[in-house]
Amino acid sequence: MNRIKRMGSMILDHQNSSCWNMKLIQMLFGLFILVLFLHTSQAQDLTRQQVITAAEKVIAAEAASAPANAPGCAVGVSFEGAPVVQKAFGMAELEHQVPITADSIFESGSVAKQFTAAALVLLEIDGKLDIDDPVRKYIPELPDYGAPLTIRHLLNHTAGLRDWGAVMGLSGVGRGERIVRQNYAMHVITKQKALDFVPGAEYSYSNSGYQLASTIVERVSGMSLPEFTKKRLFDPIGMKNTSWRDDYERLVPKRVQAYIGPPNGPWKLSMPFMNVYGNGGILTTTGDFLKWNAALDSGEWQTMVDMLEEQGVLNDGRKISYALGLGVGDYNGIREVSHGGRTAGYVTFLARYPEISLSISSLCNVPFRNPARIAYRIVDEAAGPFPDPPQPEGRETTAEELKKYTGLWRQDKTRMPITVSFDDESGKLIAAGAPLRPLKDGSFQAGDGPVRLHFEVDSRNRPVSILRTNGEDEIRFFAEEEWKPTSGELEGLDGYWSSDEAETTIRLIVDKDSYKVKLPSLLEIPMAPAFKDHFLVAGGGSVAWIERNAKGEIEKVHVGTSRLRDIVFSKGK
Repeated sequence: MNRIKRMGSMILDHQNSSCWNMKLIQMLFGLFILVLFLHTSQAQDLTRQQVITAAEKVIAAEAASAPANAPGCAVGVSFEGAPVVQKAFGMAELEHQVPITADSIFESGSVAKQFTAAALVLLEIDGKLDIDDPVRKYIPELPDYGAPLTIRHLLNHTAGLRDWGAVMGLSGVGRGERIVRQNYAMHVITKQKALDFVPGAEYSYSNSGYQLASTIVERVSGMSLPEFTKKRLFDPIGMKNTSWRDDYERLVPKRVQAYIGPPNGPWKLSMPFMNVYGNGGILTTTGDFLKWNAALDSGEWQTMVDMLEEQGVLNDGRKISYALGLGVGDYNGIREVSHGGRTAGYVTFLARYPEISLSISSLCNVPFRNPARIAYRIVDEAAGPFPDPPQPEGRETTAEELKKYTGLWRQDKTRMPITVSFDDESGKLIAAGAPLRPLKDGSFQAGDGPVRLHFEVDSRNRPVSILRTNGEDEIRFFAEEEWKPTSGELEGLDGYWSSDEAETTIRLIVDKDSYKVKLPSLLEIPMAPAFKDHFLVAGGGSVAWIERNAKGEIEKVHVGTSRLRDIVFSKGK
């Protein structure tokens, strides 16, 4: 609009021009308005009927993709703030063949995080706290980690906190395999003596931040998180079917059961039986989620919305897509505000597309369904077709050149190993399962997306490191040699190892060329040597490594996962 005003002032400045010049200027001004209109009319072009037709087509196709007696989904779509499609398919309860309906209640998984964040934002608006306050102001029992740790760090996953579920998993009985209550999750978090990184230095998803956040809400407001959100959010918005799973034994009418298994079965029950909430745990319907999105788009909660959608900024100035309980980005050039979730067998997705007045809620009760895919297909059908994104220019390479990049590589921060191999059939490099396409700038494109791998070489042209970029995100890998340990190298490893922080004792078993970790649950998991003093634990989700003293003797064992980088175990028992 400012551009239009400036153009108008230019015209007024030329009132004394000749009649011909005046007509020319008027014609150019008209063309300018037309171009501006065409550029901004995508949202205006989308109609209610287009949305309905697109949603019904996609939902029908998704329903037909698996047997009718399989678990399924409920999908809700709104346009211009009003629901236009609410449909369901599949079974809510298999044992009695109860179908899912539009009113069925699902568990949200991490979509719930935005409600915990909203509660804290409301408390700031009330003047009762500041999102940039230090966490220990409200939770003094949290260790002092030597660097400022704020509420904002908790909410945009830049705190560096170890995920409490990952810590519990080191015992072999994770959060989905035992009854866990709010106070125990807090106990696990406050036992951790160190962070994965300095707060604000990186983004790393951790449920621990939202566990602490829910506790802050309760201590500042004097109400439980379920009570506070009911009073300040659910009731005012009219979310009558929404509550928190604060008592897993409570009966919830119309709640669907969650399952695991492939599209054709067999299926098994997979339900959360925890009383932990804040990081997840909302019980709701697609309709209530649409009411929430409509409230956020209405303008009535604008101060809260602006704060929720403020993207995180790292210490070095880089902006991340995660805001406060919400991801902010775009889909095919359309602004998207969204979050996905998964807990036990429930998988969920909630998204808003304010520029086209579209909102989609997709809730499923088995992981073989993909609620985000359903939402994106609806956007594609309604607002597409979208042009294919431009692909970077490729380059020709030889097999000889590509093969020099093969080998074992160590992730700088997590120590996780990845393998780069050469596929003779396709003639391509493969990194962590993704084919690499050589680009003209010397880098490699992973798959068809924005991830780039930049191999860095030494003075002898030998690859020594990889810089993996994805937009502004950077991860570095270093070349390693495969390790085949001798018995002498592992002397002292066999035996029991204990961690105070994990409150568990594991046993490492060394039997000739066989290596295992035995957890307190009596579960034995194979380990495979990766590179010097490092083992990859079966399943690929964790790595264990040896710390030696000055004499080369094994002194400590470390264990790390993607959400828990380093827990130390000392010789015990």
